[in-house]
Order: sequence, then C-alpha cells, then structure tokens
Amino acid sequence: MKTLTVKSSKGSYKIHIGKGLLARGGALVAGVFEPRAKLMIVSQKSLASYYKPLAASLNRKGFEIHTHMLPRGEVAKSGKELFRLSRALLARGFERKDGIVAVGGGVVSDLAGFTAAVYLRGIRYVNVATTLLAQVDSAIGGKTAIDLPEGKNLMGAFHPPALVISDVAVLRSLPDRELRASLGEVVKYGVIRSQQLFALLEKNSKAVLRKDLRVLEKIVAVSAGIKAGVVGRDEFETRGERMILNYGHTFGHGVEGALRYGRLVHGEAVAAGMMMAAQLAAALGLCSRELVWRQMRLIVSLKLTASIKNLRLKTGAILKVMMRDKKKRKGVLNFILPRRIGQVSVEKNIPLSLVRKVIRLAGGE
Repeated sequence: MKTLTVKSSKGSYKIHIGKGLLARGGALVAGVFEPRAKLMIVSQKSLASYYKPLAASLNRKGFEIHTHMLPRGEVAKSGKELFRLSRALLARGFERKDGIVAVGGGVVSDLAGFTAAVYLRGIRYVNVATTLLAQVDSAIGGKTAIDLPEGKNLMGAFHPPALVISDVAVLRSLPDRELRASLGEVVKYGVIRSQQLFALLEKNSKAVLRKDLRVLEKIVAVSAGIKAGVVGRDEFETRGERMILNYGHTFGHGVEGALRYGRLVHGEAVAAGMMMAAQLAAALGLCSRELVWRQMRLIVSLKLTASIKNLRLKTGAILKVMMRDKKKRKGVLNFILPRRIGQVSVEKNIPLSLVRKVIRLAGGE
C-alpha cells in the first residue's frame, strides 16, 4: 500500500492506494471517527460488491452503519438528492461527530461531499474511490458540487475529505468505456505536469486497456501525487496553480452542456476538450503542431474522443455553455493551454472568433 498526504487548511489527510483495501476499510477509517460513531455509506445499488464488504469491515470496528443509495448518472448531483440525503441523516440522528463514507465515482463523492459540507454546517466524510477517474482526480482536493439546469457544478463548496481510499483491484471490474473515459484525466496530468507520465501512457496504452493492475497502480499513484501537490499549494484556487487542473475542461464542459450531459461521459468530453485546447494553443503559437499530433495519437490509442464531428453540435450552443463557466473572471474566459508536454499556462483575452474557429475545426457545426 502506498500512502500520500494532502495538505489542507482544515487538516491534512491521507490517500491510501493499493490492492485489497476495501476489506481493510474498517482499520483505515478507525482513526478518522470516534468509536461507535454513525457512518452513512452513500453509494449506488450497482456498487453493492464494493460497499458491502466495506460495510462489514466498518461494522467489525464497532461503527453503526447506515446506507443511502443514489440514482445512477449525473441526475444524482441535484438539489433533490442533496435534500434527500440530508433528511436521511437527520432522520437517523446524525450529529457532528458522525460522518459519511462515499463509495463510488465522482458523482457520488460530489453529492456526498457537498452534503457533508452543509449538513450541520459541516461533518467529516471519507471518499472510497471505485473508478479510475475518482482515484486520480475527483476524490482528491475537496471540491464538492451539484449541478443546476443552467450548468455543471454551479453550486458547491471546498470541503476536503478526512481520508481517501483507492483500491485499484476494483478497476478490473470497470466497464471498458468507463475505464477509457477516466484515462482522459490521466492524460491531462501528463500534459500539465509530467512528461514521464505521458510517456508511460504512450508506452503502455495496450496494457492500460487490458487493465494491468501493475501499470494502473503506478498511474494512480503518480496522478494522485500530482493532484495532491497542486491542491496542497492552492487549496481554494486563489493562487492560480489549481486552475491548471482544468486543462481541457472549459471546452469539455461546453460540449457536455450542449449535449445536456448525455451521449458522452465526462472523461470523453475532457479528451475532446484537450484536443481543442491544444489546437487553440498551436493557433496562438504557444506550442508546436507536434504536441497537438502527439496528444491526439495518445488519445486515439486509448480509444478516447478526439473529435466531436459525429455529435452534430452547434458551435454556438457549445460557446453559450462555456460562457457560463464558473471560472471566468470579469466575464472573460480563462483557458489552460499547453506550452510543451508537462507545462501549461493560463491564458485570457483570447478572441471568441478564434475559439469559435477551433470548435468548428474539432467538428462543431
């Protein structure tokens, strides 16, 4: 087992990465909550093979275990589900000494984490990440959120978990599409911070798609380490560094919103967004065309989305969603653009005419 530490103003927390950690969950969580505390496992019915052995392990440590199931998909990140979970906690007498254990991917941790942030003005929660996307990205850093009809993640809070558990053995059972989509965020880490990670993906793309646990564990550890460092230095996105984690996301969220969060999953949209970001960087002279092609070759080798041509999306619809991006400043969009593999910069005041051109080049109508 590998353990990383994430610095936070609300108290540093650990990330445990390894195989077979679900069955040891009770021992890992024991130091976070008081003995005999109430714990609400928040998950989804399809993840029973994950949360049931974890619940048994927690129960053996003396915790009082309750369960709350969320619907599948982005619909779980809604005001309706926020209040349903909050009332479930209240009905079972949860106090500030008690907590939430989120078992699932980013949707589960976002909803559970935001509920933890606002219930009784804040209780502790643990993220048990069961997807590659959650293990490398969404479970770490304390960003929690729900969606509004107008856009994704428009209500939320910075509320770091008390612990993150990433059992890489569960990745073997991930559907192929879900694994591939998660790799979009891994490619992101290579582009923004690590030439070595990018090269590792290039060399081992077939092994990754075969779900080779040795390679996957290394990818999770490197990616989680990058994110832990970034969020530890810029927890509340006030110093500018944390913004680099949004590489590909401004375009990607525009695509997701224009699709009304259907047809593509998040990582697929991010992959398409990274292609547009690289094209924009090349058009501005910030990076070489070779970087654009190298990124595209990797994205294609991982069977990710490199073009939105077949989605029949209007360029104007994508731009409309992008202009609601919560990260814009004074009405101006900020773009994270690559300079070279392992280095990006924050760019603003980019003409919308050029942004529109890049979207059309990617397949927007």
